[in-house]
Parts: sequence; structure tokens; C-alpha cells
Amino acid sequence: MSSINIRSDIGKLKSVLVHRPGHETQNYLAGEFAQVFSLRPWSNSFDTDKAQHEHDRFTAMLKTQGVECLYLETLLREALDADPQARVHLIDNFLAESGATGDELQGPMRELLEGASAETLVRLVLDGMRFGEVLPIVPAGLSLASATGEAFDEHMLLANPLNTIFFTRDPVTAVGNGVLLNHMYWPERNREVLLYEIIFTYHPRFRDTPKWFKHTSSYHIEGGDVLNLSNDALLIGLSQRTEAAAIDTLARNLLWSEGTSTITSLYAVEAPSTGTRLHLDTYLNRIDYDAFIVDPHILNATHLYRITKGRRAGDIHVRALEMSLPSMLAQALHLPDVTCITCTGGNTQMQERELENNACAVLCLAPGRLCTFEENVQTNSLLEKAGMELLPLRAEELTAGYGGANCLCLPLWREDLIQ
Repeated sequence: MSSINIRSDIGKLKSVLVHRPGHETQNYLAGEFAQVFSLRPWSNSFDTDKAQHEHDRFTAMLKTQGVECLYLETLLREALDADPQARVHLIDNFLAESGATGDELQGPMRELLEGASAETLVRLVLDGMRFGEVLPIVPAGLSLASATGEAFDEHMLLANPLNTIFFTRDPVTAVGNGVLLNHMYWPERNREVLLYEIIFTYHPRFRDTPKWFKHTSSYHIEGGDVLNLSNDALLIGLSQRTEAAAIDTLARNLLWSEGTSTITSLYAVEAPSTGTRLHLDTYLNRIDYDAFIVDPHILNATHLYRITKGRRAGDIHVRALEMSLPSMLAQALHLPDVTCITCTGGNTQMQERELENNACAVLCLAPGRLCTFEENVQTNSLLEKAGMELLPLRAEELTAGYGGANCLCLPLWREDLIQ
């Protein structure tokens, strides 16, 4: 029996996978921030203590709502302890994706990793590795490279830390009773997916999980672009981070996995790219049985598609839809219509600031019950007037405008909807 059950993004949330930011967010020297935190080009520091406090408040809120919080590091260690092959798989693939090449580098790296305990192995993979940790320092008289000043600096990073791994929704996505092991746009983040691959392959609780997409795919797809509408419908954003060819691959896997996948239709919509908002879930999210929160920038999306089974085994059929986005959502949910709560009205300047602060990227805990960012005052007021129950969260250091509350956890189990 699968330990995954995500048939919609609004069913009562029962279990999530999270990662509390740790030493991997501190493993940089003076002048290294831009290199290590390459995905935060407008920042110059990261306050780990503040981020941990914000994350602890987030998980405490989830637990008060009856949500089980499973921690990435714990699951990874348990998977390594459960099956010797998990260690081999992790080390082989980590080395292949580390960016370090050649025998002189990979040989000592392998020796270090293979000699580590499960706990130390996990920390090495998360924290990154420096030359001085892997290779001995050779005096100038014993090395031409040292004598000529061409030897590697012992403090240089051989493998960068995985400092964005607390955004657990993007690398992997639960759909039905299976997962997508996504192929991330940035190579640094693609290494994160390997850790989930180990968990969903070897952990006793998750080893039987179907995998609808492999992160070794030639094409990119990220979790923020994948929304579970219902038991039979998936909504995917065509964005900077998710390619049409990846959606084709996913559609074939889901539509033709009879007996395991219940998806019969995939809907695709072009997601805009505005500032730090790059994924569909920063523009659109389902928040109740017949309601969505919507960024007005996507309401006029002109390219909408429906993907269904083709006539021959393995084929898919793609049809452009001549309808509005709300009409498409209603069709996908088999409803006469849906309500779209748009972040409009009031102070225009505040509206734009809140949209840039991911006002639409809410986490639905149950139909009509939402975790939002408390600083998005105007949007929260609109949601409350629409009858939503809010649990506001502050996560300035964690997200810094790069994601919403829904980015900080990977839903693993939601109760099925009863209407």
C-alpha cells in the first residue's frame, strides 16, 4: 500500500515532508555568498537562526492542525540504514552529479563518503565538500602545482552546499499515490532530487511509491508548476522552469499507467514570469471546493491546453482550448463554474508589493482553511471577506520573496474530498 495520497491540493492535510534549514545554509566564507547562494542574487546574507525560528513556527502551526511533519534528514538516514544498496546509490549518483570530475578528485571523495556513518554521509551531501576536506595539503617542495601556485585552495568548494533544500515542494511532487522526481532547471537544485530518490526507493515506508517522472529526464519540470486539481485532473504551468516536452513525458506516464494512475486529463497553461515569481503556484492556487486565488496577470492567459490519451498505446492527444482560464478550471473540476478571488482593488502599489511577496502562493490545510503570509494584509483581507479561515505566517528570511507558504512543505497525504 502506498504511503502517498494526494488527490487534490485542498483535501485536509495529514502528512508533509519538511527540511529545517541547518549548517548547509552557513557553509560559506567571506566573499562566497553569491557563489553559494546563487539563486538569491539580490541578497548578501542569510540569517540561519531567524530562518530556523520561522521554520519552527511553521511546523508548530502544522502540528496544531494535526499534520504529521516528516523531516528529510531523518528519512534519508532511515533509508540508508534500511538497505545497503541505498548508500551505494547515493554515493554513486552524488559523485556523478557533484560537478567534480576525474580520478584524482572523485577517488578521494568516494573514499571519504564510503567511510562515513549514515549521519555523516547525509551531512556531507547537504553541507558540500571543500578541497581541504578531501585532498591532503602537499608542500611546495613535493608538488609542482603547489610550487607554481596552481594547486587548489584548500578552502575552495568541491561540491556546493544544498542551501535551498528547505523548499521541499519543487524537487519532488506527489500526484495520486506516486511522485514526480523532477528535473530541476538549475544543476545545484537538481542534486536535491537525488535525496528524495533515495527516500522513495529505499525507505521502508515509501519504497513501493510509483514514480511518474525521473530526474534524469532530458527535460525540466519543477514542483511549483504542478497543481493537483482532482482525482482525475492535473494542472501544469508552462514556465521558465517547466518545458512542454517534460509535460509530454509526464502525460504519457500518467495516462498510460493503468491500475496505478487515476489521471485522465492534464491541463496546461502558460505561466507568466514576473520578478521572482516563476512557477504557476505563485499565480494560482485552489483554496476551496469551487474557489481559487488568482493573480490578475494570469487571468488573461491565452494559451490553454488539454492533454488526454491518444488512440494508440503510449500516444497522447493535445487540444488547444478556446475558453477562459476560469472556464477551463470549471471544466477540469466538472463544475458549472468556479470563483476566482483576484488580488485586485485597494492600494495598487500595495497590491503589486504583495503579489511580488507571493500573496497567491498559499498553503491549503483544508477546504477554506489557508496558511498565508501575514504581511500580505490586503490580500488576506480579501480572503477573509470571501469566508476563508486564515493562519498567517511570517517567513521573511526563509522565502525572501522567492516562494510562499506552499513551497516550504511537500504534502504526502491529504484526505480525499467528500462533497
